[in-house]
Amino acid sequence: MTALLEFSFRRWSAWAPAMTDAEDWQAWAREGKPLGAGEETAPVKAMPPLLRRRAHALGRAALEVLYAPTLAYADQPMVFCSRHGEVSRSLAIQQALAAEGRVSPQEFSMSVHNAVPGLFLIARQSRAPVVALASENRLALSGMTEALTQLADGASSVILVFCDASLPALFGSFINNEPTCFAFALEMTAGKDYRLAYNETPNEAAQASEASALPADSLLSLLRFVLDESQHTLPLTAAADWRLLRAPMQQGALQGLTPETSHA
Repeated sequence: MTALLEFSFRRWSAWAPAMTDAEDWQAWAREGKPLGAGEETAPVKAMPPLLRRRAHALGRAALEVLYAPTLAYADQPMVFCSRHGEVSRSLAIQQALAAEGRVSPQEFSMSVHNAVPGLFLIARQSRAPVVALASENRLALSGMTEALTQLADGASSVILVFCDASLPALFGSFINNEPTCFAFALEMTAGKDYRLAYNETPNEAAQASEASALPADSLLSLLRFVLDESQHTLPLTAAADWRLLRAPMQQGALQGLTPETSHA
């Protein structure tokens, strides 16, 4: 296995229905249970109401983690990662187009993949750069790779945002569905707490021993790995050719949320 690029995660925030604070997230990471489904939407109280009302459930979840005080967003470059984005919005647009021959310009503007981070930067009056990514099965790997290129280009830190939601029933038989709407953010910096490694001939037995309740390409498997310091290696693809490794003796490097912080 060839170790490649090293980095650290300094801060994090996360939101999902029924997850009230950092202790909930850390217990979820330790216990290995899936997130429970829920209809709750993130409140995003920090955003002006006229902008907040433009965001649907997935967008509000992502905005909630970006506004989290413990993330302390300070106009860093952002990498916004979502496998499907606002797919419910996109489906409604296509259905309206088929039925009526026209679509709402506002609905269309909020369905594009970079709409949510754009809304956040408008609210903050920020000119920070954003890269929006979508990937079928290597999204965590793609997001970290993009963030590493920005660190190499001179950024002091990069905010990684990962989010997804359950798909409309129309797609249920075609694509593995996420259990519920969720979002989390990680601040990536230069450091030596983690590294990406590539193995041309991954060991099948090792792959089997590292199997978990979450597939290797699940975004939530990345959050679980970061929060659960007992894990030392995370396959990032189904083939386990790319892995995220935790440095030996890495303890407490991540500045997480306090138990008093709600949702994000």
